[in-house]
Parts: sequence; C-alpha cells; structure tokens
Amino acid sequence: MRELIDLEKWDRKDHFLFYSKFKEPYHGVVVDVDVTALYQICKAAKESFFLAYLHAAIKAVNQTEAFRYRIVENQVYLYHTSHVTATIARDHGPFAFSFIEFTPDFEAFKKAATAEIQRVKSAQGLDLSVVRDNIVHFSTLPWFTFKSLSHARDLDTQDCSPKITFGKTYSAHERLLMPVSIHVHHGFVYGEDVADFISNFQKLLDPK
Repeated sequence: MRELIDLEKWDRKDHFLFYSKFKEPYHGVVVDVDVTALYQICKAAKESFFLAYLHAAIKAVNQTEAFRYRIVENQVYLYHTSHVTATIARDHGPFAFSFIEFTPDFEAFKKAATAEIQRVKSAQGLDLSVVRDNIVHFSTLPWFTFKSLSHARDLDTQDCSPKITFGKTYSAHERLLMPVSIHVHHGFVYGEDVADFISNFQKLLDPK
C-alpha cells in the first residue's frame, strides 16, 4: 500500500525540490550500535544473530516514516511498508541480491529469510529478478569494522531507497558494538530522522 504525496501541501516540498536536483542527493553517517543483549540472546537460543539484527533494522525502518518515501515516475509516494533486499554471500562465487518480505513477527520473517538465503546460495549470477520501489538495500561486511563507507551508485536514476550496511562487531568497555552505515536521500530524510531511526533500532536491539 502507498499514498501519493500532494507536494503543494507537503512540509518537505522545498527540501525535496532542492535536493532532488542534486547529482548526488544522498547523505550518510556511520554510528555504533550496542548489540550486547541481542547477541547474548541469540547465542543462548542458537538463533541467527544476522537475521535478528536484520529484522530489527527493517522494523526500525518501518517505524520511521521518512525512510519510507520514494520517487516513482517523478511523483512522491509514502509506502506503508518497506521490505528487505540484502546481499547474500555464497560459499563459492560472488555474492547475490535477495528479497525478503517484512513481517513484524520474527519467526515468520526468519522462515522466509532462511528459504530465500538457501535459494540465493544455490543459484548463480547477481539475481536482479525482484525490482520494487519499497525496499531498503542492506549489506553486511562481517570481515572488518569501519568508520566511513561509500556506495556504488548510478547517479542518472531516481534511486532514493535507504542503504544500510553493517560491519564486524567489536568489544569496547565490556560491550559488544557494531558499526552501521546509513545513507539516505536528503530530499526525504533529515538528520533528526536518521536519529529517530537509530533510536528505534537501538531499542529493538535491547529486547526486554
């Protein structure tokens, strides 16, 4: 489901029109999130830590309205739900893209994600079969931590989906931290919106 935004009544109109003219309208930050509690829960339950924090991240996206705006045929829409496209590593050969539909229920999300990961790992090629507007691009770089990150982008498209990348966890002050890169279209998402997403994400990483 989506709703068409009436630009004339939209309080972000001026910012959208200004930044959408940029060749590179994205801005980005890298922050550390505390994954101590979630990691311990996953380890004790023998759950996938990757799927747990991926689900928390897409859930936080869906709690943050600004992350769900998209440009479709030169019009702005607000999608009610965003889904996941994530890079999946293969045991032999290069990575490929996946599509995982979001559901608030973790068990249902895990089941769909596990099936999709198995499909991608057994296939070949990059896999561009699923193209949707209401997706978020996720990547994981489990081999190293990072303090900054850039993306390969086609600047001649109306690409405006958020791009979120997770790095290798590391210990600091008896906590387990994970770097997260967040790149978003400045015509839709401002610094305060990014802060809201980070806050929503951290709350989900600290299950009670």
